Amino acid sequence: MKNQQNSILFNIKEWHPLTEIPKREEGNPSRTTDSVKDKKDIAASTTQNRNPLLSGVSPVLIKLMWDILCYPYSSVSVRIKRLGISARAFENALLEGCQKGLIFRSSAGSTIYLIPNPITFEAFDMPYPYKRDVSIEHSYYVNCGCFLLSKDPRNKSVQPEVKLGDSGSTSDIVTVAHDGTKNAFEVTLNTTNVLANATKYYKTDYVSITYLCRDYKLREAVKACCREGGLNPDLLAKLEYMQFSTLLRRQRKLSLY
Repeated sequence: MKNQQNSILFNIKEWHPLTEIPKREEGNPSRTTDSVKDKKDIAASTTQNRNPLLSGVSPVLIKLMWDILCYPYSSVSVRIKRLGISARAFENALLEGCQKGLIFRSSAGSTIYLIPNPITFEAFDMPYPYKRDVSIEHSYYVNCGCFLLSKDPRNKSVQPEVKLGDSGSTSDIVTVAHDGTKNAFEVTLNTTNVLANATKYYKTDYVSITYLCRDYKLREAVKACCREGGLNPDLLAKLEYMQFSTLLRRQRKLSLY
């Protein structure tokens, strides 16, 4: 009787010869059923709590949009590698996102970026990151430029959308070096307002004004426009021209991004 009680207390299994294969214990059916039920309840709860703006959106696109919001300045090639999905699945999700107005594609030279629309921030309950809403694409590249320039150890501070005195104009990006030197950057995606963006810096204390252009072809067009635009010689001497790929390459060379 005592041995029987010990067996119950310590769950001791009956002896069997080592030449015999022990019987496999059957799982508890009710426990398995409860586990499956719990998983279904969690899935149902997740679906119910999902923002209505994401209704009908595929899981791959949701995964892609979350990656875009977490890593806004990654290129398409970097995203595919990080997400671990096939190029075809990525393209299908990208097409779906563009058709539903959640994201759009933009290029800076040979680099392709994916830019989220305001509805995407709303769907994931995340703050809208742009100060000006005149052009989402322009605002995106302003923030991207700030991100890259902030990795340069020569810059003490980097600020977007800085007012220029009492003129009502603003600089897209302003960097301040450790010696107090100020440099301005104008994000340039086309040749519109090129000269106006230069003249607003007339008689300011900026050491340089750099046109940060979408690609090399635009950079050369902007350079020619400024050279032939009849600008003040002192102002013209402060103008510099750079494409995004050059800035990106420079930061990668510093092993900072």
